[in-house]
Amino acid sequence: MAVLLVLAVLLAVYLYFTRRKAAQKAVSEYEGELRREIRFTSDEVQRYKSLYEALKDSGNSTAAPAAAADGNFGNMMSDEVFMTAERIILEQQKLEIEKEEIAQRNRKLWDMSLSIQKEKERISVLKKDIEEKHRSVTDSIQYAQRIQLAVLPAKEILEQCFSDYFLFWRPRDIVSGDFYWMKRRGDIVAFTVADCTGHGVPGAFMSLLGITFLNDICSSLNADTKPSDILESLRADIIHVLSQDNTYGKPDDGMDIAFCILDLKNMKLRFAGANNPMYLVRDGELQEFRPVKNPIGNYCFVREFVTVETDVKAGDWVYMFSDGFIDQFGGEECRKLTSRRFKELIASVAEFDGDAQSRNLGEFLLNWRGETPQLDDILVGGYQIKEFED
Repeated sequence: MAVLLVLAVLLAVYLYFTRRKAAQKAVSEYEGELRREIRFTSDEVQRYKSLYEALKDSGNSTAAPAAAADGNFGNMMSDEVFMTAERIILEQQKLEIEKEEIAQRNRKLWDMSLSIQKEKERISVLKKDIEEKHRSVTDSIQYAQRIQLAVLPAKEILEQCFSDYFLFWRPRDIVSGDFYWMKRRGDIVAFTVADCTGHGVPGAFMSLLGITFLNDICSSLNADTKPSDILESLRADIIHVLSQDNTYGKPDDGMDIAFCILDLKNMKLRFAGANNPMYLVRDGELQEFRPVKNPIGNYCFVREFVTVETDVKAGDWVYMFSDGFIDQFGGEECRKLTSRRFKELIASVAEFDGDAQSRNLGEFLLNWRGETPQLDDILVGGYQIKEFED
């Protein structure tokens, strides 16, 4: 029993020292392996550090092959890993810069968006204000049109004095600087077509002045009244009311006018014109009565107006007009109609009644203009002489 106990103790001691020795050996081997790993890691760190310093000094990547040639770099795989890391860092820096630039642009766009929104709101307010003012001005001009139409001759007096007539009137704007006028005293009929300086509201003001002055001047109309005297009086009134004189360069507001006085009993027609002619069409033949080249108003070279008298008979057509039709641009070459074409047009429509003539003029003008806008007020007056009735 004692022997077995001794043997057990010896075996235990043997096993203890055997395991201790094995453990020490294992620890030594582990320590050796750890030291080798530490040395390898330290060498790698040193190589990376050397490569980084070389790259920083040279400013390019040529130091990497040199380091490898000197044995300072373990292998090419480590070089590729390092270069990849450098590229990644540079790309990250580039992305950060681009990100900041995008952020700045976004801030600018946001600021611009706010400014645009504010400007849009301001423009919307201005637009509304302009629309209200435009509506107010348009309403006023439309009311002025009613006044202008009210002072023009009524259809009844035209129908009494002529067997047929038409008035082709196309204001460029709502109101017109062109006007027609008429007055009858017994067997004497005075009638006219005038073209005032300008169009729209300024022209309409001048037309009202012209109508007012003509009503006053022709208050004593009789068989001896000459159209030239009417025009001289009208010129004096316009110059006086507009404070004009004959000095060159002064304002030349006024009007061009064709003025006729018809003696229904004696079938005589007297004409005087200020820049505007008169046409007489008989049996398809057109005769032109020329005006004096002076306006009603201020002019540097004043000439006296002249009266021309001619016999007329029933069926003759008398035409007076402004220059709006003649000066209208159109056609294939977008040129003025000209007086020659206008004469041909008048001669071609004179065979029809007044309504048909007006329609033909309107259709011709529409085709001639095409897409070209109307440039001026247009007025053409046609009057057919009637048989005298006691």
